Amino acid sequence: MPRLSQILLMPVCVLLLASIAAADVKLPAIFADHMVLQRDKKVPVWGRAAPNEEVTVEILGKTVSTQADATGNWRVDLAPMPAGGPFEMRVSGRNQLIFKNVLVGEVWVCSGQSNMEWTVGLTRNAKEEIAAANYPQIRMLVVKQRVADTPQTDFEPQLTWSECSPQTVAPTSAVAYFFARELHRRLKVPVGLVETNWGGTACELWTRDEVLKSDPSFAAIVTLSKTLREQKPIRDAQYANALAKWNREDLLAQQTGGK
Repeated sequence: MPRLSQILLMPVCVLLLASIAAADVKLPAIFADHMVLQRDKKVPVWGRAAPNEEVTVEILGKTVSTQADATGNWRVDLAPMPAGGPFEMRVSGRNQLIFKNVLVGEVWVCSGQSNMEWTVGLTRNAKEEIAAANYPQIRMLVVKQRVADTPQTDFEPQLTWSECSPQTVAPTSAVAYFFARELHRRLKVPVGLVETNWGGTACELWTRDEVLKSDPSFAAIVTLSKTLREQKPIRDAQYANALAKWNREDLLAQQTGGK
């Protein structure tokens, strides 16, 4: 039977453990195993830690250190690195994070509407293309679609980088994949794809509300943006139905030779 003093101390211990965990060095989900860092340019690495905590980032035998600010934010810039890998990147503070199988090469953000969102698995020669997609130096990070009214500091839910293979390529943007494959073949360097696409979206929906609201000519757009967010579940269902119908018609056209 626990004593009263032990019972009273339990919440204190829980709070102490929570504060220790909150002080751990953390990075956004884009930093993960199998990631690709941009070659030949300074590479920003950033995250959260305890206020004023010392943070060190190490890769390729070189280290760079900084101190988190009073709110716990920190950032360092890695010196330009040539293409290569795989490497390990270590981020140390009160705890240590180790990112494995890291490559340095070309990194591209692949953003757009339905043409960019269209996946390898939906291409006409999907079976053949998927079977031949054995490119371990091409890496993909597919950002999940999520509506937010304010700028976000991280992805939600947590994401992972994938090596390009017949097992992982199907949900990748077809435009992004074929572009990366050509780039990899020509340049002989790793290629990283960060896919942030969403079919049917307008460019205004990717713009911060305060920017739109600062210009009276965008008043209708601000109202429309709010309406579209509220109607998203219905629009998603309509899009899925239309896509399924198009796939059925396209398959029928292939089977009948377009007659």
